[in-house]
Amino acid sequence: MLDTLRQDVRYALRLWARRPAFAFVAILTLAIGIGANTAMFSIVNAVLLRPLPYAHADRLVSIWGRTASFPRGLLSYKEYEEIRSQSRTLDTIGVYLGQSVNLTGVNEPQRLVGIFASGSFFDVLGLKAERGRLYTEEESAPGTVKPVVVLSHQLWRQRFNEDPAAIGSTMTVNGVPVTVIGIMAPPFDVDSVPAAGYFIGGDLFLPAAQFPAPNGLNGAGPVMLGVARIKAGVDSATATAELDVIGKRLLAANPNAQAGRTIQSEFAQEGIVGSSRPALVLLLASVGVVLLIACINVSNLLLARAIDRQKEIALRAALGASRTTVLRQLTIEASLMAVTATAAGLVAGYWALQGLSWLQPPSVPIPAHVPLDSTVLLFTAGTAVAVAMLCGVVPAIRASRPDISRVLQAGSRRASGDGHRTRDVLMVAEIAMSVALVALSALLVQSLLAMQHVPLGFDPSNVFTLQFRLPQTRYSKPEEIAGFFKSAVERVRAVPGVQSAALVRAVPFSGNGGTTGYVVEGRRALDPASMPQARFHLVTPDYFVTMRIPLMSGRDFTDRDDLRAPLVAVINETFARREWPGEDAIGKHFTTPNAPAPVTIVGIVGDTKHYTATEPAMPQLYVSHYQVPLIFCSLVARTSVPPEQLTNDIRRAIWAVDKDQPVWSIRSLEAQVESTQGSSRFLALLLGIFAVVALLLAGVGIFGVTSYGVAQRTHEIGIRLALGASGERVLREVVGRGVRLTFVAVTIGLIAAVGMARLAKAVLFGVEPADPVAFTIAAVVLVTVSGAACYIPARRAARVDPVVALSQE
Repeated sequence: MLDTLRQDVRYALRLWARRPAFAFVAILTLAIGIGANTAMFSIVNAVLLRPLPYAHADRLVSIWGRTASFPRGLLSYKEYEEIRSQSRTLDTIGVYLGQSVNLTGVNEPQRLVGIFASGSFFDVLGLKAERGRLYTEEESAPGTVKPVVVLSHQLWRQRFNEDPAAIGSTMTVNGVPVTVIGIMAPPFDVDSVPAAGYFIGGDLFLPAAQFPAPNGLNGAGPVMLGVARIKAGVDSATATAELDVIGKRLLAANPNAQAGRTIQSEFAQEGIVGSSRPALVLLLASVGVVLLIACINVSNLLLARAIDRQKEIALRAALGASRTTVLRQLTIEASLMAVTATAAGLVAGYWALQGLSWLQPPSVPIPAHVPLDSTVLLFTAGTAVAVAMLCGVVPAIRASRPDISRVLQAGSRRASGDGHRTRDVLMVAEIAMSVALVALSALLVQSLLAMQHVPLGFDPSNVFTLQFRLPQTRYSKPEEIAGFFKSAVERVRAVPGVQSAALVRAVPFSGNGGTTGYVVEGRRALDPASMPQARFHLVTPDYFVTMRIPLMSGRDFTDRDDLRAPLVAVINETFARREWPGEDAIGKHFTTPNAPAPVTIVGIVGDTKHYTATEPAMPQLYVSHYQVPLIFCSLVARTSVPPEQLTNDIRRAIWAVDKDQPVWSIRSLEAQVESTQGSSRFLALLLGIFAVVALLLAGVGIFGVTSYGVAQRTHEIGIRLALGASGERVLREVVGRGVRLTFVAVTIGLIAAVGMARLAKAVLFGVEPADPVAFTIAAVVLVTVSGAACYIPARRAARVDPVVALSQE
């Protein structure tokens, strides 16, 4: 058997040596398809299939505080304590929250990412200290006196150059001296774990008790995220049922604080990757279509070659070779081609991954380093077997049963009808798949264009933004916070090139933001969880001018709207229409949990988008930052020059007010808006690349099939031309046949495209799955490509010299 196998392999290699162009084209075609599939599956494997990098990752669940307005809300520390003491389905539970912290007492104030967490948080995720120790649950509980901190390995390397003497040293974080007690073992760093609002990486870890809640953790509302490890053999539904019981006990004990709240759990893996699943599955399916098209092309090449070798195969059969022997030989040739293409595809897949990481915007949830691990290699090996079967089976079966007497009698001339039906079916299949892929790509491009033309409600051009957080230990009183804000804005407005400047708690499209419940004056008060919600903004005077948000009626805030003045608010048009339809909202009143007294509406502005261009309009209310001063804030400044040119001047203006105040997220508002469309742009780009590759492969396939068909019919065409047929008639006949097949394929492809588009509806915006424009574009493109691919060999057929054609007999 080994000798026979070696002979078949050597024979296949000799055939490649005789026809190197054929072998090169076939292997290259398959390598492109296999490489693209390897790269795409590597990403899907890394994001969707691989477990999270924590101990017992399959048992990790996120714990949410759920209300009608917030299905995935935070937990209060009281809820955490009750769950921890009462639960019998959880091994352990912890709470945490990522927040910017200020590192001062150094040459230049620095912003770091801090994780405020309970001591049990480390136990839940199975995290260990590389040096020193981690803090305990007792050290993280409210009332802890001694501030401690655990550094990430990354910060230890960057700031302390991995010096063991860092243990026991002191750092000033948020104005508080803290003692370094440990170094976290990798990989829990800022860039090494998924940042999806769950287990975000951090520079340093601080006890939950140090979280800057104004009234302390026990006096605060929901402020932290929950994570737990369920016991072995317990499912999420059982854990959620128990949490529901605990929630009802909390409601009975404290109906005012717990009204409308429930507690639920969700497997952490699903929570992190669930939102990215539709796009990744769509990309994997699309790249699979590209591989199928590549396989069809190679199948057509092998089929044409097998028909060319009919005389050889017939002679071998006449000399006693069995059909099994012929099948084995042809299958080994296809398998050898698939193995070679797979090796090349792995290299191409590695390169493709590097290219994807270069093209990938920050908003796309793909890990920075995607490995070609054993799962990927197993997938690629399976792909190689599938490719060998798809490419080799049809040609091998077709060629292994020749009509020996007819083939040997035909001499050097090939029967004109050999295999044409099979080739036509394969050509229709690849055109249909190309149509579906091009149509889907056109839909995504239209969706992206629709996003870019959605009115945002403000003008993002030439707007400089940055963020900062004041240390609560230094700015503990509202007057001190408001005083810093006013001085900082005045300094920034004095910078040459700044036209106007203001502060806002959360810059649009920055990812920050929040909502608040409200009750309109004269209506029945509801519990906090059942109140209607409005997006809540804290702004300083000139914010609407700086952002160019139109003031529809009333007035803007002024410096007189401060801590001594009655509370006032500006609302958007949606708020006014919803609560006072047909009335003037100016002078109306409402209350909100964020304000201690009724708030008077003094102005109405236009609606704006805050997180994405695709979000629906919702009520928004703006309150003067000077009346409700909070320590977190952002700066917006409209400039007469490119914003990045003023970075150093604006930083110095803020440091002139407080030299220890770090600033971060320095970028233009235009860049922030564009970054929110990164996922859609990346998806459209990849699908566009796949569609172009599919078009090229389809064009090459159509050209190859048509050229081979013309070559088979050279003798017939020569006779027809000799008997008086015109070249134009031959041209029309060859092109017409190809176009008829194309129209059949386009019809099938458009039907398939409707199904694919419905599955992709979750990633579309502003365009219907059966959009006629996208489908028309796909049909026209494929008909054009097919027509061009048919015309070249048809033109060659029309110019056949009858004397040369007949002399081949």
